[in-house]
Order: sequence, then C-alpha cells, then structure tokens
Amino acid sequence: MDRDLSRSTILGTSSGPIDLQAAQAGGHQIIDVRSAGEFLAGTIPGAINIPLFDEDERSVIGTIYKHGGHEQAVEQGFSYVEKKLADLLAAFEPLQSKPLAVFCARGGMRSLSVVNLLVQSGYNAFQLEGGYKTYRQDVLDRLQKFHPKLIVIHGLTGTGKTRILQQLVPAIDLEDLAGHRSSLFGGLDQQPSNQRTFESRLAQVIGSLQQEPYFIEGESRKIGRVFIPQPLASAMQSALLVYVHCSLETRIRRIIEDYPVTDEAMRNQIETILKSFKQKMGSGQVDKLCLLLRKGDLHELVRILLVDYYDKRYSKSMSSYRYVLELSSENIAAAASDLTEFRRTLL
Repeated sequence: MDRDLSRSTILGTSSGPIDLQAAQAGGHQIIDVRSAGEFLAGTIPGAINIPLFDEDERSVIGTIYKHGGHEQAVEQGFSYVEKKLADLLAAFEPLQSKPLAVFCARGGMRSLSVVNLLVQSGYNAFQLEGGYKTYRQDVLDRLQKFHPKLIVIHGLTGTGKTRILQQLVPAIDLEDLAGHRSSLFGGLDQQPSNQRTFESRLAQVIGSLQQEPYFIEGESRKIGRVFIPQPLASAMQSALLVYVHCSLETRIRRIIEDYPVTDEAMRNQIETILKSFKQKMGSGQVDKLCLLLRKGDLHELVRILLVDYYDKRYSKSMSSYRYVLELSSENIAAAASDLTEFRRTLL
C-alpha cells in the first residue's frame, strides 16, 4: 500500500457511525482502539482492545497537539500508523467475518482512521458514535436514575447470603460485579473491579432487569475498591429488610468452602491479612490465629474470627434494623424458595 493510498484510506471520511444499541443488536464485535492503559481504566463490556497507539505514542501526539496544533499531531500519528500498518491489520484478521463497531475516546480520529483502513481492506466496520465518552455518560445517567424497590438480605458472615442471592430472580449481585466478597479477605482469589468497570457492569445488569422489587445483599457503601452509587445505596437503606440465620457450624463450613487455602501463596496472603487485625483483636489473639493457619486448623481459625470479631462487629449494627421477615438459611434452596414466595406476595 503506497503512502498516498494509506493517507487517503486512514484520514478520509467514513460512512455514517453506528450507535451502541444498534451495534449490540446487530451482533457487532466492539473494538476499543484506545491505548491499553485507557482500556484497563474502563471500557465497554465485551470490547476487545486493539490499540492504535501505545502509551508513549499517545503522549507524544498529545504534546504535539497542545503545542503544534492539529495538523502536526495528525502527521505524527500517521507516521506511527504507517510503520505498524501490517501488524495492525494482522490483529484484526481473526475478526474478518464479523461486523465491527470501533471506538476511541470521543469518536474521533483514532476510531475514524481504523474504520477507514478496515473498510478499504474489505471489512464490515463502523465507527461507534460518540466513543467511550458518550457510553460513559450513558452509564452515569442510568445509575443516577436507578432508585428501585428492593428486598435486602442481611445476616451474619457465613449465613449464605450470596448463595441464596444466586438462586433468586430478579437479583443484583454487587459482590460479583465488584469482583470482591466485601470483607478484608474478600479479594482472595478474585479480580477486583475498578470503579468504572463496576459501574459499567451494574448498568448492564440494570438494563436486563424487569419488574421490581429486586433482591440484593446488604452491603456497606464500599465493596473492595469500589463504591455503590448513591441512588442505589439510598434505595438499599429504604428497602424491605430480610434477616437470614443458621448455626455457627454451618457458617464455619461454608466459609471454609468459600475460601479454600489451596497453596502456600494463598496461605501467605491470609496470614498477611490476619496480621492487620492486631489493633482490633490484640497481638496474642492474632498470633494464635496465624499458628492455627500454619497448622491447617481452619475450623478453629474461622470460629474465632466469627465469634470474636465479625459477629461482634455486625450484630451491633444489624440490631438497629427492622426486618419484615426472618428465616433459616440452613437449607439454601429452601431459603431462596421462601424469599421468592415473599416477593410474590408483594406484587
């Protein structure tokens, strides 16, 4: 491909853009051509990252744009693309049979140039209207308006609230969306979301929900690294509250199942977290917990954590709540059935 054709292909005018709803309805593969750093900070769910520029190249182009203007920035960007044209097209080859919707930060030059290049190369490609900025604003707008009727499930640690929630419809699993189990140990064996990713996932779930009320687990405002949007947090405070309970032995067993100590690396992570309890539980008690961990006595370790820390902490806060229903969670399926019937009576 010669320079003149490359320039006209990359910088020319494309066909009309497509909006996200139409792209998703049409089965388009969403392509994010922003840098890897921009992609990790937040993207559209289901998008594949095929960056046009890396972080250094993007920084150089931005500096040139600021001090030298649009034309010089475009010239520099084109010089980068020209050198990597073959590699860029090769990255798209596995997607040649699919319709593509390509986006960048604002639906500007990066996505436009890639779409033009793909179309010239025989792809069925469109520029996603408004880019990530428009998508992000749509997410924030949806979350700002989301103040639904809710049934909030409360209970002490290990009572199986998440297990129950996974059997309920319609439900919002905030811990799953956050990639975190909402405790000091909640990030173990998980991939915690950042705020933007969490909000995108939540907005996606909201779009699939139908008739209220929805089931949700009682949470603090912060889950791992993310915060629940204020309108939803407010809805949780004014919701119908349900309290689930089961025996201490059942709770211990479930926690050991949910947090399996699979290898030495996991054991070291748990010990590091346990040592952070020294101010709250005392050095002597924490040393005992670490010894139990090294001996493999997880049952006694969990029992002490529940009785001497978690139960004292949460019982006090939950005692002020007014519950419309209390039920046993010894049998998860039975508890889920009872909650489904309770919701039915509200409709």
